[in-house]
Amino acid sequence: MLQIESLSCFRQDRCLFKDLNAKVLPGQALQIVGENGSGKTTLFKILAGLFEEYDGRVITAAGSLYLGHRYGVNDQLTPVENLKFLLKLNEIQLAPGLLMDALARFQLSAELDQPCAALSEGQKKRVALARLILTSARIWLLDEAFSALDAPGRAVLSEVCQAHLASGGILIFSSHQGIPEFAAAAQLRLEVGS
Repeated sequence: MLQIESLSCFRQDRCLFKDLNAKVLPGQALQIVGENGSGKTTLFKILAGLFEEYDGRVITAAGSLYLGHRYGVNDQLTPVENLKFLLKLNEIQLAPGLLMDALARFQLSAELDQPCAALSEGQKKRVALARLILTSARIWLLDEAFSALDAPGRAVLSEVCQAHLASGGILIFSSHQGIPEFAAAAQLRLEVGS
């Protein structure tokens, strides 16, 4: 479960949002909507525990994974090396082959040995998104996860998110990409900046 109670945030004497409330149960998705600069990314950082200058409460009963505008991909490493580094950093042990399966699922099998500096923005994004398959986090915080993806990449991400919800996971997402089949999965909407 993730619960937001009377959440307000002011930055440089500007109110980004005030008195936000939401309760997201296992198997539910919450879509964060708002114009550019309305505070969506700040809200994601609060939910991920990366920003603490706010009023109100965030209650969560499970671990979370936050993927924001910056992919967290090291350009000097290959896709495999990037994921192995993150797994080691988080002390996650995987069954043999699962890492390669995750990269294949996000259509990166041909790029396994290339440094990420040689990849397109969409391919780098897919390296970051492959973490979703490898994490045990029950709450996914995806800030503009569909940006820089082509239609096949968006379809794969949509399938992975639907599977996460079907397994009882929680999904908090924002998207300006107009993905109707994915947005339909959001039972809840929360508007910031209004």
